[in-house]
Amino acid sequence: MDSAEYLSDAIVIAEEMLLEEMHATPPGPRPRDRSRLAAYVKHVRRPDPTDKYQQLRAGQLVHLAKLLSALGMKTLSLSVVDMTLRHMEILEADREVYAASVWNELGALLAEHGELERSRLVLCRALSRAERGSHVPERGRILANLGAVSLRRGDLGDAGFWADKALEEMDTRPGDDPDARLTADWVRLEVARGETDRDLHRIGDTLQKFDRSAEHSIALKRGDHPAAIAARRALATAKFEAAAAAHDVELSERQLSELEIVRLNASAFLGATHRETIVAQAALAVAEFEAASGGSGSLSRRQRAVSLLGSAEEMAVESLGREHAQTLAIRQALAHLRAATVQVDDLPYRIDRTYTPQENDVRNTAKKKAIDAERNVIRLTAHAGASYFLADLDIFYWQIHRALERGTYFHVILSSPWNNLAIFMQHGADSEPVSHQNIVDRVRASTYYQETFLPVIESYKDLRNRFPAHIELKLTPTDISGSTLLTSEAGFFEPYITMNPLQRTRRGLSVFEHQFLKDSKYYEDSLAAFHTQWELTSTWEQFGMHEEKHMERLRALMTTQSDDRWGKGKRTEQEH
Repeated sequence: MDSAEYLSDAIVIAEEMLLEEMHATPPGPRPRDRSRLAAYVKHVRRPDPTDKYQQLRAGQLVHLAKLLSALGMKTLSLSVVDMTLRHMEILEADREVYAASVWNELGALLAEHGELERSRLVLCRALSRAERGSHVPERGRILANLGAVSLRRGDLGDAGFWADKALEEMDTRPGDDPDARLTADWVRLEVARGETDRDLHRIGDTLQKFDRSAEHSIALKRGDHPAAIAARRALATAKFEAAAAAHDVELSERQLSELEIVRLNASAFLGATHRETIVAQAALAVAEFEAASGGSGSLSRRQRAVSLLGSAEEMAVESLGREHAQTLAIRQALAHLRAATVQVDDLPYRIDRTYTPQENDVRNTAKKKAIDAERNVIRLTAHAGASYFLADLDIFYWQIHRALERGTYFHVILSSPWNNLAIFMQHGADSEPVSHQNIVDRVRASTYYQETFLPVIESYKDLRNRFPAHIELKLTPTDISGSTLLTSEAGFFEPYITMNPLQRTRRGLSVFEHQFLKDSKYYEDSLAAFHTQWELTSTWEQFGMHEEKHMERLRALMTTQSDDRWGKGKRTEQEH
């Protein structure tokens, strides 16, 4: 058989398996069926560029990827998506071949697999293909999907923009697309719920619209359809929060019962490890935790909620993968719940992610997201802080700038240029030896001082002029041996190996960096260490008043080191 025949047969097998799964107990494809399907998919290749049925082949590949995903064969599904995308991008190098609907379906599939940034790019490509004002509903679907992807990426502003555009598009076009309208109304509701200054009237208005869309969409589908279950879960969650905000205990408990029913239905219809089952269990756990405030038995009720969410996290890791966007969202929620119920001394020394130098861009993205999400205080301890203060490096400066604009506080502790590490500063072989008499001049002339320390201080003063009540920098006379960034939800720690201050700044990750959430003992220890240092260090103004004394300490340290070396040499001579 050729590749096209393998593709057609793989689709037939997958469709049969999906039908059988609906009546199987327990749900899920049998191992023998999985192996048979995987063997067929392995022989599927990219379509021949000369094949005149390009649209058909792409549609078949997308359909196969959807079936594989529905069967829980995530890795195989993603490999088919990747293969399809590579083929489409090559074929479209100099011309447009595929319709907006194909790009839209691929973008939605990537989002389902947690590939949110790739999904956004593919959906933008789809949007560029969809004609404005067309009677074909594809443009509204694409805009709604862009809103959903932006929401899952944590970009509330973008999410609201795309959702509004989607509804505007659908309102000006004859006919309706229940699924797209449901998605857009859901995004608008989540945006309203996620805003810092929550407007209860706006939340109520968006909830009513989502309620109508959900009921209309559910009526068109069976109760066991994943989209229907997702709609009921989102609706019950929103109604619970509205009841909780109104302090209506009776209504809150009714919505908790509804969430429990949704979870049980999802497990029965879709299986315990289906994404919608996991999300429903996570939503139930978070709502249960919020409802268990005050009164007798509240602690045990909260602990049960934490246990339920912990189980959802384990299933998400197993079914979706540790780095899937949904898994990460559940993990963050779990960290918040644990931190509120577990005693500090009982927190585990847990590391959520370790980044290596090869993952520098991934590390930077994670830190940018953490800074963008912070609404309270960002705390930094570092040797020089160039990544956060120098705009020309284009690393974290603009994230810090936006954080200050929205009212977030930025507290920073940096090493003084006259700290004890300065005696290790390397110098040219032809220059005069470093001594206590010239050490200060050497530091002043160094590239570290001229190109990093002074520009960082100038940037700090500029930011303080713009945001006087929200940023403060302090300096410590001791060496800081590692960079630590703390937000309200997470911490990042990067150790320095080199003793040379010239190699500690203006560079990418050279060792490794640990990321941990607020339910880790590392977070509590780091926060306690920051508070201690904050109390003991000098403000920029205090440092300026006593800078000469800091220089004298460095000269004295250099003298002591020279005396130690001279004394050692003298003793060696006497021994001989």
